[in-house]
Amino acid sequence: MVEMINEVLGTDVEPEYVENPFEVYVHDTKADYSKMHEATGWEPEVSFEEGVERVCEPYLD
Repeated sequence: MVEMINEVLGTDVEPEYVENPFEVYVHDTKADYSKMHEATGWEPEVSFEEGVERVCEPYLD
């Protein structure tokens, strides 16, 4: 994710990792729209990469 943002913004920021203060925490998640797609035929109109670009766009000025 940081690499994608760096690429869009033309920066070279290194992520800083810190210990999570919560004992019970889901560390890894994965977005999956397959059940929604099966039930309704819905598909995302914007790719993840394009979404990152759109979020970063205001910061390019």
